[in-house]
Amino acid sequence: MNIFSEKNILSFMEKSLGNWCVKDINSDYIFMNKKGIDYYGFNKIDFEGKSDKDIPIERCQELWPEFIAHDRKVIEKNKKIAAIEIHKYNSSSSANIIANYCEKTPLYDDNNNVVGVVCYGIELDNAALLHYMNRFSIQKIEFDAQNDIFSKRELEVIFWAQQRLTAKEIAKRLGISHQTVEGHLKLIYKKADVHSIFQLIEYCKHIGLDRYIPMDFIRKGVQIIDE
Repeated sequence: MNIFSEKNILSFMEKSLGNWCVKDINSDYIFMNKKGIDYYGFNKIDFEGKSDKDIPIERCQELWPEFIAHDRKVIEKNKKIAAIEIHKYNSSSSANIIANYCEKTPLYDDNNNVVGVVCYGIELDNAALLHYMNRFSIQKIEFDAQNDIFSKRELEVIFWAQQRLTAKEIAKRLGISHQTVEGHLKLIYKKADVHSIFQLIEYCKHIGLDRYIPMDFIRKGVQIIDE
């Protein structure tokens, strides 16, 4: 009995908890399991034989160059490569952008030639997202700061200040002058009744702002995390 038959492999993908699809050497879709069809919003789309560039949904139209570039890396390097895909997905009841972990592996023919890619995806919670991006340790992450003390801009400055960035580095991230950042920091210190970055970091831990990430900092796109 050939347990590695095409029928058995597709059956495994169909029954798997994750989202699976198969693409050919040109990044055209060959197969997608039901969970993937629902999750990616392909329910009413004739996707077989088409690449992401040809799929008429927002996610594909905005990010198809990055999706296909991920495919090409896998094919050219002949190795598994993982990425975080950040966008709005069909299965989410929330209007917020969410993260999808996507692992792509070369697909071989009987002669060991690469003929496409096998893609596996699963939605990440906020803590897992940050774990994969090597930014923080696993913990509860907040995208909604429950405070009536600091403005939106001040919260953005606080976020980067906790990463030990200088005023000039924060200014570059936010697209403002370092003098403006220094002004925000002075006001932040006054509101928090602290006198140094170390005291500010402890203050943020005390009130929970160490877990806050401004949603604007999570950009749509494909972030390669393992190659």
